[in-house]
Amino acid sequence: MNKTTIFTIVCVFVLLSGCGLFKQKAAVYYLGKARAAAQQQNLTPAEADAAFAQIDKSFSYAPGSAQAVTVLEDLAEAAVKSGYSKAQELELAALKKMLAQDERFWAAREALVNFLAARGDIGGLADEAVAAEKLASGAGKGEPGVRYCALLTQLAATASAVPWIAAEAALNVNKSPAAFVEKTGFYSSAVAKAADLRKELVQMAGSDPSLKQAAPAELVSAAEVAAADALKNAGEIARAKEFNDRLAAEPAFGRAVEMAVRGNTALVAKDYPKARAFYKGALSQYPGLIDARRQLAEADFQEGVRLAAVGESRKAANQLLGRAYAGADSVINDSPAVSNYLPFLERDKFLGETYALKAAAISAMRAVGGKNIKKKTLARLETEFKSSLDEAIKLSPEGRLARELLERYTKEGF
Repeated sequence: MNKTTIFTIVCVFVLLSGCGLFKQKAAVYYLGKARAAAQQQNLTPAEADAAFAQIDKSFSYAPGSAQAVTVLEDLAEAAVKSGYSKAQELELAALKKMLAQDERFWAAREALVNFLAARGDIGGLADEAVAAEKLASGAGKGEPGVRYCALLTQLAATASAVPWIAAEAALNVNKSPAAFVEKTGFYSSAVAKAADLRKELVQMAGSDPSLKQAAPAELVSAAEVAAADALKNAGEIARAKEFNDRLAAEPAFGRAVEMAVRGNTALVAKDYPKARAFYKGALSQYPGLIDARRQLAEADFQEGVRLAAVGESRKAANQLLGRAYAGADSVINDSPAVSNYLPFLERDKFLGETYALKAAAISAMRAVGGKNIKKKTLARLETEFKSSLDEAIKLSPEGRLARELLERYTKEGF
């Protein structure tokens, strides 16, 4: 090799080394400016925009920088606290741009899942789960680490969606029968998938502990925390599955559920005759639907209280309240043998709310009866009221009706 060739090689090496050093310094410089902005308490929109641009610039010099993701999250949080409405939009765009450059950039994937989970974006989380599943299935035989991280991401996205799906299902129990059934099905599918993913990850880490050790700690933590939260209530998961299985096996049950939810919709609208008609229709289809029996008592109670409040008919009000009391008491007596069927309302809470309804009916009967109630009857009613209220608070401490009754009883007595 002649001297000219050697000289040329040395020059190229020096230039390349200098270029790499320049990029490293530039990345540190721009990220430092963005970090300083993220630490400010009152960012102006112009300062926030400049800082987001600096993160983008830094990342262009140092692709795959996990520090850039951390600073991005801190900056977005600071900008939101400063009242900048575009902060989250810019954060999302930055994360998507990072992933467009490298779909295996796990720090950005974990941050994106956290971003979507914090906002309850079920559709976005589903998209991320699908994308992660594709990465996992596309990983080569010599890339177990890639598959492991992709499965972690899929688990984090899937499990993070579970509480939001459950919340949507619970909301629709008073709005839409079709949406309630659909969301309950989604819930069961999501928890089953999360359980399968967690099992596979445990098996992989058991066979090769280095997989978990090499994976980003934040991603491992995000997946484990989300999975623990999604799968913590084994009883509710089992009840939702049983509900879905019964829907598939018993058409009459499906019709009863539809009528019960329509009854709830009517009850929310204070259309008591319509609500009662739906609840009775539900029970004619499926007599064991104790949920509808409880709501039938609720409809009687609410209408009875309304009649008493406006003074339309004391006799009719008393009859409705008496039916509400008897209905709630009947549900309580049957509850050891028959549990509520509709998911997303745990048995203890369902029973606690039924005890509260019974106590409220007794309290309203006392108010309507007034001085006409005999002392012996009054003493019996108060004893039963206190017993029902105690059970309501014990079974469902956060129940609003029970707390209100307790507060009123403490201040005013029976």
